[in-house]
Amino acid sequence: MITLTVDDREVQVQPGTLIIDAAKAVGIEIPVFCYHPRMDPAAACRMCLVRVEKMPKLMPACATPVSEGMVVHTDTDEVQKAHAGVLEFLLANHPLDCPICDKGGECELQDNSIAYGPRATRFADSKRHLDKARALGPIVELDQERCIQCTRCIRFMDEVAGDPVLTVHDRGGHAVIDTAENRTFDSIFSGNTIEICPVGALTSRPFRFKARPWDLDEVDSVCPHCPVGCNIKLSVRHGEVKRILSRDSEEIDWGWICDRGRFGYGFLKHGERLEQPMLRKDGKLAPVSWDEAVSVLRERMQGNSGALGGGRHSLEAAYLLRRFLDQVGTKNVDHRVLPLYSAIAPGPVGRIDDVNDADLLISLDVELLEEAPVLALRMREFQRKRGLRIVSVSPRRGLLDMPHQEAQTPDVAATLRAIAQGEGDIGQEFLAAQKVLLLWNGRSEDVFSAIGAAVAARSGETATLVAGSLANSFGAQAAGLLPKDGGLDARGMLEAAAAGQLDALLVIGHDILSEFPDAELAAQAIEKVPFLAVAGTVPSETTGRADLVLPLAAWAESDGHFVNMEGRAQPYAAGSDRSPQLVDDWELMARLLGIAPDYEAILAEVQSALAPLFAAERRQGAEAPEGGYRPVPGAAIAGASIYYKGVTPDPFLNSIVPQTRVAVAPDVAEAAGAAEDDEVEVSGLRAALHVDPDLPPGAVLVRAGQEGANHALTRAAEVRALARRSE
Repeated sequence: MITLTVDDREVQVQPGTLIIDAAKAVGIEIPVFCYHPRMDPAAACRMCLVRVEKMPKLMPACATPVSEGMVVHTDTDEVQKAHAGVLEFLLANHPLDCPICDKGGECELQDNSIAYGPRATRFADSKRHLDKARALGPIVELDQERCIQCTRCIRFMDEVAGDPVLTVHDRGGHAVIDTAENRTFDSIFSGNTIEICPVGALTSRPFRFKARPWDLDEVDSVCPHCPVGCNIKLSVRHGEVKRILSRDSEEIDWGWICDRGRFGYGFLKHGERLEQPMLRKDGKLAPVSWDEAVSVLRERMQGNSGALGGGRHSLEAAYLLRRFLDQVGTKNVDHRVLPLYSAIAPGPVGRIDDVNDADLLISLDVELLEEAPVLALRMREFQRKRGLRIVSVSPRRGLLDMPHQEAQTPDVAATLRAIAQGEGDIGQEFLAAQKVLLLWNGRSEDVFSAIGAAVAARSGETATLVAGSLANSFGAQAAGLLPKDGGLDARGMLEAAAAGQLDALLVIGHDILSEFPDAELAAQAIEKVPFLAVAGTVPSETTGRADLVLPLAAWAESDGHFVNMEGRAQPYAAGSDRSPQLVDDWELMARLLGIAPDYEAILAEVQSALAPLFAAERRQGAEAPEGGYRPVPGAAIAGASIYYKGVTPDPFLNSIVPQTRVAVAPDVAEAAGAAEDDEVEVSGLRAALHVDPDLPPGAVLVRAGQEGANHALTRAAEVRALARRSE
């Protein structure tokens, strides 16, 4: 430890600590603009100048490491004059848009000017004028007049996101921040630059002019869109979510969220919603009371029934659903509606923090930016700072957008088993490493088994994270939403329904007609099953065919827990108002069970029954589950998509979803007589063609969420060229 003195206060900190952080440790605030605790020092703005004894000039606190016996002064007349001077220069050309600026009320330039700025200025000339409110991309608008060139946005994109899309153009008094030449600001992390901008230079197109910060209530929540479980804050005005901000979690997200998590809330008030229970009578859906809806569902589920879902709803709902199914005696249940074999791998469950000190990280067919994007940022950080070694084992190349070794293979399981036996350089490194972290997409039973063998082969620490699941897939699996004792999995239930061997099916949080990987089987099952109940938040093809529709509150409208990929139960709380007819997902299950919908009592029971999910210790892995995802022979590769249209039809996100495309290996394009950007058809899915040399021969990649994608996932043997885009 190093001992120093800051404003007559003694403080002990670790070697390498910056003065600004040492001062913060004893409650002393030093004003900043360019400094950000999650990025490298820049010392660009000089707002944090302090006096360090025995130093010849004032030093930037954000870029000066401490040393033993250092004496720092942060509030002398000399320092105050420096602070005022910096602010006088910054304000010389600032447009002073405070009355109309979205950042007004939470602007660091405002705050620092009031606390440290001069009371008058010596600059009397006209201010310069630059571009105002110009769109850099689909999400971010730039007002160059307000920019103070702290470069936080540039450094975030360079250092953290690894996508240098922003840069400084020109020099000196003509310098401006803009996108790089021929670039559009379309990164999936672009929203972070809006939040970290200390002034109103970068603004959010969905949030512009919607509210003032002092009008907003902040509600702690958890992102519902992927298994990372990023911590977020809902900014609510008059019961409506107006924006989403990050909530820095040291163990999970480091204050970053992807644009899906930041902007995927518009459906709450602006899209169509299911608003009341509906029961099919005389061939038409008609409104009914909740008492009648629950009574009908409870009665129909008493027979030969099954339930699908749980990965998109709360842990409390998953636990109570399992209790209800036990009560009615059905073993047919599965949360794995999308391509997934297991949300929990064998052996110790990894922590996101394991990327901090792992010696070797092996990614098993994971397209990380699409499946768990913020985890990719954490990996990049520690690869950049300490050289984290990364290997990607997959049939496809190019799945990770950071330096890594490719181990392209048609059989991921066999390759992992060979690595576990010490074959090749990777195998030797795997056995010798002190700590290994495995990332897996969760889809293959063979890979699940190979992970178990790999964990057993090592004497050092080994852990696994499953990146290819939903926000609460881990919780649904831990709560028991899997077939047991011969019960039917998702495919088995749909096959039984299509054969007339299932009396009732309950679907929770999924549109199986557009999401289940075998679209024809899903359609046959829906047509043949005598009773279909669907619980969810938005209308879909499946709700349109249902016999009973049960409207649920969305995550932002209710209380509950999601369990992320680490097996960590995290609470979220209601922030948005909701229709009086909506109920929480756990409340629906409580009504089915016939117990009081008392959230505190239900939570206490869940915490007791599933205690490891609420404990601090590392979670243990799973035994091999029954059933699960089974690819159809000749099917396309199922590609993940962070902008998944099928989850919540958000009006803003749908407007920025990339063009629908089907990727094929070069030999497939040649056989079809098609070229890049041609329009093609793959088993009913029409889309633009992308010829991807990173795909293995014969491969067709279909992104989930595209209209007709689950038809194409079933049969992708034929790619038919329709028209050339140039015609």
